Amino acid sequence: MKAVIKAIIAGSVIIGIGLIVLIVALALNGWKFMPKFEMEEYVAEGEIGELKIDNAVGNVKTEFYDGEKLVVDYPVSDRYFMSVGEQEGVLTVNGLNKKHWYNFTFLPAALPVTVVKIPKNSCLKLTVTVNAGKVELAAGEYAAASVKVNAGSLNVLGMICPEFKCEVNAGAIFIKSLESASFDCKVSAGSFNVERIDCPLIRVNVSAGSAGLTVLGRREEYTISVDKSAGTCNVANQTGTDPQKRIDIGVSAGGVNVAFV
Repeated sequence: MKAVIKAIIAGSVIIGIGLIVLIVALALNGWKFMPKFEMEEYVAEGEIGELKIDNAVGNVKTEFYDGEKLVVDYPVSDRYFMSVGEQEGVLTVNGLNKKHWYNFTFLPAALPVTVVKIPKNSCLKLTVTVNAGKVELAAGEYAAASVKVNAGSLNVLGMICPEFKCEVNAGAIFIKSLESASFDCKVSAGSFNVERIDCPLIRVNVSAGSAGLTVLGRREEYTISVDKSAGTCNVANQTGTDPQKRIDIGVSAGGVNVAFV
């Protein structure tokens, strides 16, 4: 038994020495663990009515500013690529992606943030897909919003829009506040949470994972319909006092929690 332990220790030491030699050799040949980034700026030329964000790795955030043009400050590197372009009133921001599968960094937080600057007087249609990394949306008014998270996270600081649709296949969506006429959320896995929602028509379908909503209004105002195969849901079928307010919930597995304030 002691011989086996000694062999394991000796093997670990040999592996450690080998990794050190490999790192030194890579460094001597100009290989760096942290890629060097430079920031570039894209200024929209035409009139933009829709913003599309598709993020693979790294971080993207939006902010409203006093300018008149939609501006994107984005990083470029020899190991990562991204693209920004516009066509027929749609500005598309494809976030950082690896040029090769073996490109990596040890500290993902070191990846620079892509910043999309939106004029304060704009009311854009918003389409966001997060395949990995993180996207943060500034508080503001939008013409409509459709978001999908396949992995990573989406953080909405606050939003006012006529229609909000979201889909969580994995990862997480967190919304600080939402004011909308229609809200539709599908959770296949992962989690969805909205801290404050002011909306008369709410639809939530959870196949797995979890959804949590804090609804502005009294519980008795809403007509609630719950279709549950498995999982949990803290509200039940009821007829509300306000015919304009409705919550429809479907749960195949996972859980849904609805609170009222």
